[in-house]
Amino acid sequence: MIDIPNRFRKLRTGKGFSVYRLSKESDVSENYIHKIERGENQPSVYILEKLLSCLGTTLPEFLNGDAEVMYPSAFERELLESVRVLPEEKAQALLQMAKLLKS
Repeated sequence: MIDIPNRFRKLRTGKGFSVYRLSKESDVSENYIHKIERGENQPSVYILEKLLSCLGTTLPEFLNGDAEVMYPSAFERELLESVRVLPEEKAQALLQMAKLLKS
């Protein structure tokens, strides 16, 4: 079973969002967000997707059972989406270049 309150709080704070900022960006009340994090309210799928979208995460990523899941930043998402559309040969060349830059 996924501990939604703690996982959500950890994601929010890890992304550097205050409850106030998340409330303003998602149009979900601060009080409701606090209740989610305390386990007093269980958000609907619609509300949870709305909140997660502001945090740059999808519902499937959030609900993944792996507690060590890493949420990609906007930059990482853009990079991944760009690589996915490349032909295999160009994607391999880009990977090799990235490996060279890493060392």
